[in-house]
Amino acid sequence: MRAAEAGDSRAIGALATRAWNTAYADLLAPEVLAAMDPVEQAADWHDYLGDLPAGDRVWVIGPPGAVWGFARTGPCPDMDAPPGAGEVHGLYLEPVRIGTGLGRQLFGHAVADLEARHGTVCVWHFAANDAAGRFYERAGFLLDGASRPSSFGVVEVRRSRPARR
Repeated sequence: MRAAEAGDSRAIGALATRAWNTAYADLLAPEVLAAMDPVEQAADWHDYLGDLPAGDRVWVIGPPGAVWGFARTGPCPDMDAPPGAGEVHGLYLEPVRIGTGLGRQLFGHAVADLEARHGTVCVWHFAANDAAGRFYERAGFLLDGASRPSSFGVVEVRRSRPARR
């Protein structure tokens, strides 16, 4: 596990595209997934990692020179969340590595880092993504009543838990 660097942007962009196309094939409109371009993703990640906002972190997992998964974290911007809450803004793993324990390891690292800095940790996921819901629930994250429409035409729900310090 290590902090992502700008040099990881190509691998993260490609992984994000593959992960979205696999995880959300039955949830999002085909044109949404078809519009994901790994080159554009890489450029966006390069810009983001090159000027990371204060409080944000991006963690990658994999052997040196490889990115098998990544997690993006930072402050939770939700007005209805407890003051000072942190959020896992994204967690993605190579589709062929799902079920190997790497996702739990990566998520656990990201959450532990957030818990050291925040009293509550939140995560959003698409409401219809039952696999994500089960994953987060097993990690102790329960639905907290918040939901919102996403920009992708599906509803998202928020889960949270108090920091375990």
